[in-house]
Amino acid sequence: MTKKRVFGLALATALSLVVSACGGANNNEPAASGAASKPAASPSASGGEKAAAPVKIKFFGMNMAYTSMEEMGAELQKKMPQYDIELLTVDTGTIDTSIRTGIAGGSPADIYFYWPQNMANIVKDKLALDLTPYLEANGGEWKNTFTPELLDLGKIDGKYYNVPFGSAYPVILVNNEIFEKAGVEPKQKMTWAEFMAACEQIKTKTGVSPFAVSSEPDRQSWLIRQGVMSLANGDGKLEALSKGEVATDSGYYETALNNIKDLYKKGYWYPGEGALNITRDEINAAFLQGKVGMLAEVAGTALSISEKAEFGVTVVKWPAMGPETVLLGGANGYFIPANAANPDAAVEVLKTLLGSDIQSIHLSHGYPPANRTIKVENPVLQQIMTFTEDLYPFEFHTKEAKMKSYYEGEMVPNYLMGAKIKDVLGQLDKLRENAFK
Repeated sequence: MTKKRVFGLALATALSLVVSACGGANNNEPAASGAASKPAASPSASGGEKAAAPVKIKFFGMNMAYTSMEEMGAELQKKMPQYDIELLTVDTGTIDTSIRTGIAGGSPADIYFYWPQNMANIVKDKLALDLTPYLEANGGEWKNTFTPELLDLGKIDGKYYNVPFGSAYPVILVNNEIFEKAGVEPKQKMTWAEFMAACEQIKTKTGVSPFAVSSEPDRQSWLIRQGVMSLANGDGKLEALSKGEVATDSGYYETALNNIKDLYKKGYWYPGEGALNITRDEINAAFLQGKVGMLAEVAGTALSISEKAEFGVTVVKWPAMGPETVLLGGANGYFIPANAANPDAAVEVLKTLLGSDIQSIHLSHGYPPANRTIKVENPVLQQIMTFTEDLYPFEFHTKEAKMKSYYEGEMVPNYLMGAKIKDVLGQLDKLRENAFK
């Protein structure tokens, strides 16, 4: 089954409850003109009219993990003086509680930061506004500004509930000088066998470490997670895998674990024996110092790293253990709550924030935007933005905290340190069965 078809199937199985748009124009549709509602002017003491107070918009969306956010927020306020926009900083660790408490209390923010691929429960509980009428108005004018694969992450049962502003997924940065010395041509798509062959040539002919990925759970787990997803996709079972329906004796986990063990035992994983205790800062420094041929990083930092490098950098896709790459990841985005006080105004704010002018600020900080109308001239970002066609955001292990902790942080290290395969996989299967009872 192809990646695109599997992606479509995953989206099609999402929950199908439709959210009514509250507070919009008649019949719960956006205003025909697409303009935000304006408060009527009130009479002054002299009998004339005075300007109405600006519509207040509470924007719970300042994710300060992005260096671009403060500048984008300032530009948003500058461009929209007709609104009193309150910019609130997001704490992603408590965001679910903040959202549900605000909405249930009847005083929600008008716009919330949230991940489009995680909208299923928000939609199921009827907390999100259906943005489809706004996106498809005027022949899909707003909808057509988005990268389709990213916009579709927030689509449930044929309706859109979240609009993206950027993507997040792992990529591999290649030191072109090291590859040239090793006689290896960087390939945009690599099988696992090609990846391992490149590692061997780099190690043999240059003496540097072929590959680096941080030992931090959300980084080293890219090896097992993307490996298993690629293998399952090759058999048309990626959707079943995401639903927790694939047992660990399927062969996918054992194959992926043995591939990772081979990478580790052959000394391809920087810095060798210390690979399971290496930090992100350490591997990034090693790459820039020319000690590593390939660096695993998130797409959002690829440009800043490449600009610091004193050598040419090429960005390539993650190697595929199965027939083709499946790139785990998704997007960051925004939704409007179903009981927002000013939904039309909130949409206008989002249109401005996600328009080409402000999203160009996001791009200038090195982040791939979700707005496809922006001209991207940097070759590194150009390449990165083509990878979204391989995105798949749904993973079974995120259903339960203990399973997530084990799968991402413990399973691979345990196996590499000598645990038996049956014990390693038996523990995962037990956690999977308990989570999906």
